Amino acid sequence: VLGNRFLMAGGGGDGDREERDDEIRRLGFVNGVSCILLLEHGGGSSGYGSSSIVPSPQLMPRTLDPLISTHLGAVAAHLKNNPHGGSTNADSLSLAMALIASLREGMESPLVWQQQQQQQQQPQQQDEITTSYVNALAFLESILHCSVGLGLEIEPSPPIGGGNVALSVMGACNFFSHQFRDHVVKNVREAEFAGHTAAGGRDASRMAALTPMARDVTSYAAIIAGSDLVDGAGGMWPMLFYCLRCGDANAAKSVIAQFGNIGGNIDNINLIDPAVSDLIFQLADMQKHRDTIFGDANNNSPSRPEPQQHSMLSPSQAMMQSRRVISDLYERVKTRMTSSSSELEPTVVYQAACLAKLSGAESISEASCLASSGLVRTVEDYLYASLWYALHLSNSASSAGGESDGNKMVAAISRLGMLVNEWGPSYFEEDDGNEGFSDATDAVASRSGESGGARNEIPRSGGWAYAFPLLASQQYATALAYLAEAGGGLGLLQATHVALIMDTMGLPIDDFSLDGRDKSRSTQTLFPMLVTSYSASLQGSDAGAALQYLMVLSRQGSLIKEQVQRLLLETRQFEIMAGKIEADGSRTNAALDAHFSKTEVSSILADAASNAMRAGKAADAAELLVLSGKFSSLFMLMNRELASYLVVSSQEDFDKRQFWFNAASQFHQLHLSPGKTYVVDTLNAEGCMSLGNTFQLLMNLIVFFDRCRDHQWEGAWDLMDNLQLLPKNDSEMTVKVEAFQELDSCIRQVFHHVILASMEALCHIYKSLKQAGSSVSFDQRNAVEHNLLGLQTRARLLVIFSRLINLPNSGNADTFVRLSQLEKNMM
Repeated sequence: VLGNRFLMAGGGGDGDREERDDEIRRLGFVNGVSCILLLEHGGGSSGYGSSSIVPSPQLMPRTLDPLISTHLGAVAAHLKNNPHGGSTNADSLSLAMALIASLREGMESPLVWQQQQQQQQQPQQQDEITTSYVNALAFLESILHCSVGLGLEIEPSPPIGGGNVALSVMGACNFFSHQFRDHVVKNVREAEFAGHTAAGGRDASRMAALTPMARDVTSYAAIIAGSDLVDGAGGMWPMLFYCLRCGDANAAKSVIAQFGNIGGNIDNINLIDPAVSDLIFQLADMQKHRDTIFGDANNNSPSRPEPQQHSMLSPSQAMMQSRRVISDLYERVKTRMTSSSSELEPTVVYQAACLAKLSGAESISEASCLASSGLVRTVEDYLYASLWYALHLSNSASSAGGESDGNKMVAAISRLGMLVNEWGPSYFEEDDGNEGFSDATDAVASRSGESGGARNEIPRSGGWAYAFPLLASQQYATALAYLAEAGGGLGLLQATHVALIMDTMGLPIDDFSLDGRDKSRSTQTLFPMLVTSYSASLQGSDAGAALQYLMVLSRQGSLIKEQVQRLLLETRQFEIMAGKIEADGSRTNAALDAHFSKTEVSSILADAASNAMRAGKAADAAELLVLSGKFSSLFMLMNRELASYLVVSSQEDFDKRQFWFNAASQFHQLHLSPGKTYVVDTLNAEGCMSLGNTFQLLMNLIVFFDRCRDHQWEGAWDLMDNLQLLPKNDSEMTVKVEAFQELDSCIRQVFHHVILASMEALCHIYKSLKQAGSSVSFDQRNAVEHNLLGLQTRARLLVIFSRLINLPNSGNADTFVRLSQLEKNMM
């Protein structure tokens, strides 16, 4: 099957793997995890919730910057045109067409081309990777054209064997036929440039009468098969074969008109059976002005023409009758070929191939009589032959009790997909980097690091040598998963945008098979996985660009907000993403406001703050809560953190307390200074003024503990006295106990530290005063004694107060014992 490739050949790797790994580590992508488990025995049978999607970022080389920029512009225009996706099938097709055109236009920019030449791969190899990507866009565009031309709608959730299979086969055939047309024209122009005449030994007037494509095909047939063969007996057959390879019945009709001899003797290689000419003329009639027989509307806008009365999917009865006659002719030629002991004439081989294709009796890639013909030279030839055959099965005559027509086609496509999966990348890639992978599952698992070994080098094709056959055989999920993992940063970029086009089209991103599995699973998982992975790859250099890509997931429910929150926390680009608070308390517009309402942004920021708290990033949570305007939640957070570090025993805890005290002081200065009432107004409106009071009390308590820590006992006690938390006399006891019960729980939980520090302050003041009293005059000694008595009274009240607030029974019995001891020291 595999020979020389003219478009799928791969390029080199993208540089030294160690360098790339070092750069990935530098960007913090060491623990990137892939959740692409979509293959039959790759663990993909379980369902996925949005929370299980973990981005697996790739390193984006700086040489990709122009391509990243042009693609970002295309996606921005796409979102602007319709931020919520097409509401009808026509809308979706229009959006997909516009997106493809925009991506293609960006790739043609001079800056992108110059940067591609500077890639670490050889320029020619890099061009081949780029060509494969352009081909993938053309492949999807071809499906869109067929949808428009045939009047068939793409089904987002088709049943097994639904219309998407047939439509995709038509689109693939259309793509491969156009690709081969370009190949033919290129080779003929090069031959002409080298001085080879197009006419050869053929009649110049007849050559001039051919259609331009028929003339090029005739010349190409002479180049490939040889002029002697084409100009000799049966020379018509190689011309017809390559017309069919181009999918151009008009060219075939033109060739027959100028060089064909119609006759009913199949044994005469110079004659063309009337059934053959009739079928080709009918196909040409069906093709009309189109380039191919596959329903290409050949327009760049998805305006919907009237559906064709007949197509390759719905041939006329006359066409079916001609096919049956040609099928009999093919069997006769095939029998003659297999029974002949002499070497077959090349023209007979071409004749058999033409009859096999026209009748749909057998795929020329698997016909035993054509096994050594060399007509199937490339991967594209094999895929085209297999798809052509499957297309003819969609309307072939069913045997009694056999499969229905449609089931025959879908079974053939399912078999093709199974074969490509089983062959694996080592069968397609032109390097040794993929040896040892028995199938697609192993390949994707190895590329994503799930096999336990080191990731392999990027294949020379950038992953396309295997991804494209998977696309053509409708193994969409495996194709994009492999490309994203195998192709490095460029592969992820390309896979993401191909997936975006497919999602816009409404084409499910799954692997077609007949096993009846849930078709929606792949689309629901792989598309957001690719988008979030690509977004994560951009966020280190451009958080705004990363956000832009997440917005294509606007139809993915809660996933988009979860991923935006992740982006906020991982980049910490809060001002770029969410703006800043103005003097009047309003938040300035920023990147998030281009896509969400003010209420939605506030909700996203608040939820991100909650996630930050769960991750132990309280400082980020505080900043996000300020931006969200959720001041009550902010005060709850600051109060909890301030209370946690009131009493510290290590330098690390002291540094944390200092951080939160400074942050709280800054917040107070910025948002609670005289004249700024928006915070207080918000708390008052929410009935949360007590949070503000708690905040103020905690700030004072930190100062109190700092004074105790610095042995400023009198200043500490004066501050505590002014806070009016403790009873000054017996008459205040009941009031202070009730006031304690009204305190916020975060203060009540640490209040035993407040009482103990207050008692220590009293004890130190008492001791200092007593020492000073021994050296004063008699008159002054009375005043000292009075003050000492007052301190003793406050200490007694403190012990009573601690008992009344249940300090001994609240897990703080040791503190109560210490209090009692300190009181005794003052007697």
